[in-house]
Amino acid sequence: MSTALRERLTSSMENLRTVASLEFTDEVFESDNYRSAEVLTEDLQSLFIVNIRERTLTILTMNEEMEVTKETLFTDKIISMKELFNEYSLNQNTPPWKLELVLLDGRTIEVEPGLSKLHDESYKDPEIAGEVAEDFENFIAGLKNTLIL
Repeated sequence: MSTALRERLTSSMENLRTVASLEFTDEVFESDNYRSAEVLTEDLQSLFIVNIRERTLTILTMNEEMEVTKETLFTDKIISMKELFNEYSLNQNTPPWKLELVLLDGRTIEVEPGLSKLHDESYKDPEIAGEVAEDFENFIAGLKNTLIL
């Protein structure tokens, strides 16, 4: 996970940052073993964390009442991964805007960091948007390193 993510989580998502630190220690922000993507929606803050070494995907979610949900899946439970692009370009290495994961039990998990722009103005800043896109690409790469599809 990146240091930039730690800094982004200090504003409106400070409590979710604290939960991530409590669950994984601050190593989650410093180690190359972790990759993550954050998503803010109207009523939820979510942090998707891939642990490359342990081959797990952890989803931390916090609602407006500060209730935290933690779900950890072994990545061998993922049977399909679909990256969705807007106007894909090989020349510009276009990043995906959304990731869909289908689990063995038929459930679908969607990771769409762009939703954060709709719920937090700071995510519209070009520098932060670039950091989020880079973290999302690193998250996908980390997830791909753990999958056998």
